[in-house]
Amino acid sequence: MSSIKVALLGDIATFGKYCFDKNGDTVKRQLSAVSEFLKDYDVVIGNLEAPFVNEGKTKGFKSAHVSLREANVDILNYLGVTHVTLANNHICDFGDDAVLNTIKLLDENGIGWFGVNGKVEEVEIKGQKLAMLGYCSFNTNPSLGKRYSINELDVDVVEEQLTDVVSRGFFPILSVHSGQEHIHLPSSDDVHFARKMAKRFNYCYHGHHPHVVQGCEDYLNSVIYYSLGNFIFDDVYTPRDKNKPLISLSQENKTGIIASLNFFGGVISHHKVTPIYLSDDKVVVGGDVKDFSMNDYNKSLSAAGREEYDIERNAQISKFIDNRKKLRNFSWYLKRLNINSVGIIVGAKVNASKYRRHFLNKVKSL
Repeated sequence: MSSIKVALLGDIATFGKYCFDKNGDTVKRQLSAVSEFLKDYDVVIGNLEAPFVNEGKTKGFKSAHVSLREANVDILNYLGVTHVTLANNHICDFGDDAVLNTIKLLDENGIGWFGVNGKVEEVEIKGQKLAMLGYCSFNTNPSLGKRYSINELDVDVVEEQLTDVVSRGFFPILSVHSGQEHIHLPSSDDVHFARKMAKRFNYCYHGHHPHVVQGCEDYLNSVIYYSLGNFIFDDVYTPRDKNKPLISLSQENKTGIIASLNFFGGVISHHKVTPIYLSDDKVVVGGDVKDFSMNDYNKSLSAAGREEYDIERNAQISKFIDNRKKLRNFSWYLKRLNINSVGIIVGAKVNASKYRRHFLNKVKSL
């Protein structure tokens, strides 16, 4: 039996300047340092934030539907990505056919996937057995497919699947798409859930969706990364706003982390984080990332669940929303008075109800 190295990555979306279909070798030069860094790993797992589809009709009501050109699967190969979770809020943005096409491309390129239609990915490498489980929270307002549906974050389902894989000798990596975008503090409910699972199972929590780094912690015999931030991401444009992005990356959005895990004897023997930074011309890795301290993100976690923690988190959310509103004038809102806007509002209420039933109420009883 030998030890193996596993890398966990944050959100992956190969559009904009990272679109290989449009920018070719320029993209490889931008990603060369991180590609070289990941060559040392046996398993590399990331969150594939959108489907591979060149043409398709959008599904559901969203402020932005996101897709990736099919040729961009080559970027995953170039980076050495071995597995991706598809359990996120954008994978079904272009319907079932796009999800099927994505799965087909991943299969053709030997990239494992999980997080859709209940699928769990299990591998055994050098005597080490890993199980990858992916879930998407209703608090992310996900697009939902019909034939291909994301694995929804339901506490009972997670416990059942964790029990199953652990009983068969697999170490679980729990990939969870949850939280508030652009906020560095995970919700007290997510922290409570992650810690309660650690009291029942030895596992690793692989968090994403906020698009910024959140804290990590060792809890009993488990390792919890609440959010790894962006791994590959660019400004988000919509057909309505072709000349001005709906979302421009901030300095916080450009900073992410790669989580490195060493497995031996069925447990995590060592783990660390390596920062990355999405500069204008390349992805900077490790010591070349300036002014980074993981402690800046970890120091608040001890207060999670207390009133003062929730007050601070809500203040951060309010500040972010207020800053967004300052960028939007009356004309901006007038353009969005349509059926899609109504659908977004209704969908958010439906998802909020599902979030309470499938997660929040069950977490409180753990």
